[in-house]
Amino acid sequence: MSRRALLGAGATTALGGAAALAVGCSGGTSGGPRFTPNPNATPGPGGSITWGRPVSVGGVDPHVDLTGLDIDALLYSYLYSWAPGAEVTIFNNLATSLEMPEVTNFIFTLRDGVRNAPVGGEFDGEDIDSEACKESFVRRGTSITAVDKRFPQKIAGSRDPAMLRPALQTPDKFTFSFNMAEPFVPAVREMANATWAMMSPGVTENAPTLQLGRNAFGSGPFTLEEFVGNERIVVKRNPDYFIPGRPYLDQITYVIITDNSSLLAAFKNGQHDVSGAILVKEDFDEFNADPSLAAATAPSLFYPVVHMNVRRDPYDDIRVREALNISINRDLIIELAQSGEGQFGGPIQWPQKQWALPRARLESFYKRDVAKAKQLMDAAGRPDGFKALLKTPRLPGVNFINDIARIIVDSWKDINVDVQIDEVELGAYIGSVLLPGNFDMTFFPNLPYDEPDRPLSFYHSLGVTGSGNWTGYTNPTLDKLIDAQAAEFDFEARKAIITEAQELILGEHGPQLTTTGGFQYSARKAVVHPGFSIDEDTPLDSNPVGVDIWTELT
Repeated sequence: MSRRALLGAGATTALGGAAALAVGCSGGTSGGPRFTPNPNATPGPGGSITWGRPVSVGGVDPHVDLTGLDIDALLYSYLYSWAPGAEVTIFNNLATSLEMPEVTNFIFTLRDGVRNAPVGGEFDGEDIDSEACKESFVRRGTSITAVDKRFPQKIAGSRDPAMLRPALQTPDKFTFSFNMAEPFVPAVREMANATWAMMSPGVTENAPTLQLGRNAFGSGPFTLEEFVGNERIVVKRNPDYFIPGRPYLDQITYVIITDNSSLLAAFKNGQHDVSGAILVKEDFDEFNADPSLAAATAPSLFYPVVHMNVRRDPYDDIRVREALNISINRDLIIELAQSGEGQFGGPIQWPQKQWALPRARLESFYKRDVAKAKQLMDAAGRPDGFKALLKTPRLPGVNFINDIARIIVDSWKDINVDVQIDEVELGAYIGSVLLPGNFDMTFFPNLPYDEPDRPLSFYHSLGVTGSGNWTGYTNPTLDKLIDAQAAEFDFEARKAIITEAQELILGEHGPQLTTTGGFQYSARKAVVHPGFSIDEDTPLDSNPVGVDIWTELT
């Protein structure tokens, strides 16, 4: 296989991550009109850009659908933003401040004047106030499709969804507060997640009839003009946005092309200002040499993972799990899928440098050893191996998932494990395969996480949902460590706990088999300015997502 066949970078954008929209773009041009950027140009209003996208959007309801979070972030207001590098809040949105008299006590002061955009409906101009926050927390916190339910459960002090609403307080129109039943360090980061959009009470109350998957009634910088999730999405400037003079752009048009080569070609031919094509290092080098383009690269937090259902034979045998783990050819994944720039990933990915295990430790632990793997299979009573099915989500436009899966499957042939790949449509995969644990093995990309609790939670008996994990794995000792780090606000103490938890996880060889992480590459026409790029830390004076994007072509 060639690296071109294994498009293993830039997956944040490919999966619709809101962070990718905030900090960069991807693509390049070798044909069509070229414009040299003016080094003296300054941000100004007006103009429209076209943005390529490799994955269809199932819906734009942030509380329900995860496929359009980058779009949702443009349409709704949020309490605040998050700077991943500094790991601090940026109060540039609905909330102007957060007071925490105790680590379990959250008191938000809200901005006056944040209202629904004028879209020609009965909810135009409705305030986004404390009552809106309360009802939005209830809707998001009790959504069946919301993956991480631990945070709202800790607010409610119960797994009973009915207990969430009475735990949320609205002492006045511009004060929203709650007391958590127990400390939860990730809470602050969690509320900046794109799924925690704030909707007005009228919108949440009438959500079923408003069809929020295809329509938007929000207070964000843009309004939804057109939605055809597998072809085209158009957002237009909200004239009543609470930040005067923002957003700069009049319109963003997303064009969905699920064939990566066609998507890349469209940008090269000048059809797109920003290409959503998944790029490899060779693309970056080409585009970086073009003065009409702006290219950037940064470590990617995306990481592909094999999940095993340890309730089933033979994955309940740690010897089999170890054999599978140490026979994966991670070096080949790095060489082909990550342009030779990837690194071995542990339970927490290597770009999270202050939390991840040392590189030398991971390289030593994950070193491929087929001879030892065969010995383990013999000891497990399976010298002739076994046959298995590896389920993966079908994501047109993101073919690298199955390309990497094929490298893993080929690796296992060396220990007589014969695995067939079974692609499942995304919606069915989430609802019928992943969440109910309906698989022997499954392979999919865990989303990029810049806080260590979420990747650790996959190993907890209660999982990310707070009601059980889909792999059937349980380890009381590990549960205690994961719970302890989530409640420890002292950095050094928390780091020690997280390190201990990861070392324990390594020795279990599952239920997740982490592979490797690489880099994401981005490029855009240089006359399009995103505010800041993927190779820069989020500026602490930045505005909400999309607000500061501007173009010299107006």
